[in-house]
Amino acid sequence: MPDLKPGAGAGRAMMPARGASPSFKVLQEAAEWFAVLRAPAVPADERLRWRQWHDADPAHQLAWSQVEAISGKFLNVPGGDKPMAHRLLDAAAAKRAQRRRAMKMLTLLCGTALGVWASARTAPWRVWTAEHATGLGERRQIRLADGASLWLNTDSAIDVDYRADLRRIHLIAGEILIDTAPDIQSPARPFVVDTAEARLRALGTRYSVYQEDGASVVAVFDGAVSVEPLQAGARPLLLHAGQQSRVTRTGADAPVPANEARRSWSNGLIVAENMRLGDFIAELSRYRRGYLGCAPEVADLRIVGAYAVGDTDRVLAALAATLPVRVRATMPWWVVVVPK
Repeated sequence: MPDLKPGAGAGRAMMPARGASPSFKVLQEAAEWFAVLRAPAVPADERLRWRQWHDADPAHQLAWSQVEAISGKFLNVPGGDKPMAHRLLDAAAAKRAQRRRAMKMLTLLCGTALGVWASARTAPWRVWTAEHATGLGERRQIRLADGASLWLNTDSAIDVDYRADLRRIHLIAGEILIDTAPDIQSPARPFVVDTAEARLRALGTRYSVYQEDGASVVAVFDGAVSVEPLQAGARPLLLHAGQQSRVTRTGADAPVPANEARRSWSNGLIVAENMRLGDFIAELSRYRRGYLGCAPEVADLRIVGAYAVGDTDRVLAALAATLPVRVRATMPWWVVVVPK
């Protein structure tokens, strides 16, 4: 692939504010340009048109950087042009264990410096050194010391901290489903889950917690959970069976009916009950390497059914067969659902 850096002499717009997100349309334009410029020999006029597009808008530059970042994980990998680049899965699993061992040693050697780094919400080392973690597309069940059961969803990480006076799960990333058990000690110790936004106290229950960017989604299926946002003065919330809430550090949203998809993943399924297609694709993308998006024109279509997360290509084919949509692969790792 040729050098794709913009010319130094070109007029360049300022980059967008950190945290900005390009539109679906602009992101697809960037992906299409990336596919065009992957050709062995790119005509000079084509390169010029790309540079003009790139420099015309800060959103174009942001979209291009995102496409580069995602595509860079798949290029120069044997078999990288095969669907899903399956060979990366085994390599990632092997590297994960090695990375955790190395990072644990580095943490011991560089405690003070890493202590500052640890304050970042998504510091990578916290995932690498987690006591329990899953890779993308992987799920795992764990039996805790008190007999409770815990399931980790795709791309998740936790630490378990059982003390004399407390049973604590720290959700670092991803999603967990918990089936609590009566404590084996007396008096019974509180069972809590700590996220970046809140402390969740279980009151004899089965519930899930999903760590989003800047929020935690808590869904209760049996019993009740006390939600305590971290900011001082924030009002706590008691969630009962069948309720769900999105929680930030400053407070919790009013309860809504619990989404079945928040627990069906433990059985390898996304259960859609009149779910927006856009929300379904966002959920499915958590189990798929590369980019998976949904065009705004079809995002509000409704979907019903149970879909196995182990074969996302098959799920996408089923959507194309039953909805007025088609699946477009700009590159093997860049797939979008668009109007038919």
